[in-house]
Amino acid sequence: MNIKVKGKQVLTGEITPSGSKNSAVALLPSTLLFDKPVVLKNVPEITDVTKLMNIMTKLGSKITWDRSKREMKIDNSKLSFNQVEREDWNTMRGTSLLWGPMLARFGKVDFGGLPGGCTLGFRTLSPHYNAFRAMGVEISDNEKGIKMDAKSAHASEFWLTEMSPTATENAVMLATSINGITKIVGAASEPQVQDLCNFLNGAGASIEGVGSSILTINGGKYLSSHEHSLFSDHYEIATFLAMGAITGGGMKVYHAQADLFVKVNEIFRNFGIEINYEGDTAIVAKNQKIRLTCEEERNLLTIKAQPWPGLPVDMLPLFIAISLAAKDGQVLFHNWMYEAGLFWTSELAKLGANIVMCDPHRIIVLAGNKLKGDTLEAPFIIRATVAMVMAAMISEGETVILNADSLYRGHPDFAENLRRLGAKIEEIK
Repeated sequence: MNIKVKGKQVLTGEITPSGSKNSAVALLPSTLLFDKPVVLKNVPEITDVTKLMNIMTKLGSKITWDRSKREMKIDNSKLSFNQVEREDWNTMRGTSLLWGPMLARFGKVDFGGLPGGCTLGFRTLSPHYNAFRAMGVEISDNEKGIKMDAKSAHASEFWLTEMSPTATENAVMLATSINGITKIVGAASEPQVQDLCNFLNGAGASIEGVGSSILTINGGKYLSSHEHSLFSDHYEIATFLAMGAITGGGMKVYHAQADLFVKVNEIFRNFGIEINYEGDTAIVAKNQKIRLTCEEERNLLTIKAQPWPGLPVDMLPLFIAISLAAKDGQVLFHNWMYEAGLFWTSELAKLGANIVMCDPHRIIVLAGNKLKGDTLEAPFIIRATVAMVMAAMISEGETVILNADSLYRGHPDFAENLRRLGAKIEEIK
């Protein structure tokens, strides 16, 4: 799918974000831990959820999805992985989150192929393997796939080799099924990890330290039938706020969970953007002037991705787009995680952006250039494609973004929502 965006527009209005994509791709697999039906609410209608649902259906899950209510009832009382085929496993990165609950439910995993995902570069699965091995899981992987055996699984205390949300989630899901105390040090604390832990605790699990870097799981407890509403998507919340700010419009975003955005809002302030709150409604006032607040004695603003509660690496592209709207100054962006996470920024040069690639992990944006519409090639990276849309909105003329399908991995009704806010944007299928 291609996207056509008219430039020099102002987005104004009110919006309710969808349920969290990253919560959904963790909570859906976690329902394999239950032998009774569970209900998930605020489930976003995105392609990653559909792919996971299709795999789980092959495993034997009975899933009823009321899309109008964003409610999903899942019955995993009768499961088998005999119907799942090799190509099912490597369609998306999120399929790795089936490992923990499958080990808990079946005691083994026979996983043909490696999980796919965004074109961000090498994304090691070692943190998952190391966490499982610390709990006694035997693992072998080769070009044919992955095999895991949990017959000797046991409670344990270990450090995660990387503060990875998905590795943390996998370890938590397996640990809930193992009798005894498992302690995970260096755990990720992102909202989706908190959401998963809250869901499991609500069903009878015992997970302490939620929201911190140390999680303690008293495993082996029965998980009862349960209803749970997913967090709002913090990436989508940030996206709407950023789009209001970059276009000079006034924006209200409901269910914005202010307590989760303390550090992210500090990053907005580095660009002269104030986010205010009325209860759980985030507000960007009209006509905020984007300006760079540089570090003392340096004509340079540095924006670096950090583990939560710092700036998530997936939000970095939003601020790359915002920096293009400043009248002057320079910003160093550092994506330390992915060696291919910034290559897409070369496409912004077609609009007239002045961006210097320092190395695979760092770029410098020199603000102040006038932007003019052109044809861009989107990467298979959700927020990078969003950033292209943002840059197109402040450019003169029209911009066409080719192969923008990745938008719908994270944002249901993306173009429709923006049109309700006044955007002139068209999907070309």
